[in-house]
Amino acid sequence: MGAGRVEILNAADAALGRGDLTAASGLYERVLNTPPGGEGAPATVAINQYAHFRDLVTLLADGREDDAKAQVDALQQADASAPFARLANQLWDQYGMVGSVRGACAQVQPQIAAQAAPTLGTLQGLGVNPDPGSLCSVPAAAAGG
Repeated sequence: MGAGRVEILNAADAALGRGDLTAASGLYERVLNTPPGGEGAPATVAINQYAHFRDLVTLLADGREDDAKAQVDALQQADASAPFARLANQLWDQYGMVGSVRGACAQVQPQIAAQAAPTLGTLQGLGVNPDPGSLCSVPAAAAGG
């Protein structure tokens, strides 16, 4: 059931939690570039949306705006009405206005639990434990903005 992708996703979240932006982004990219291994369509969608969104946050924290925009675009192309696509768009817009990933996340964070609850529930069922309260946040050790 996509255990390989789930394990990589959990490793990416752990790297981000430690403030290792380069490792986290590389692992999120690996999740996205690894073909689904027998996971159902809802699981594939949830894993991909989550990985794109978390990589967006990681890339913005690392100052890699072009790569971050590519994650927003990928989410929009996959399904512009999906919860993480909408959240990514909001995050990108806020980031453009405030110029800070922390400030942008502060605006988007309160909406995550409500908008992405079904996707987060799917992820929890797969063994990923996303914390809606910190999904759009960057560890103090990591970000310059």
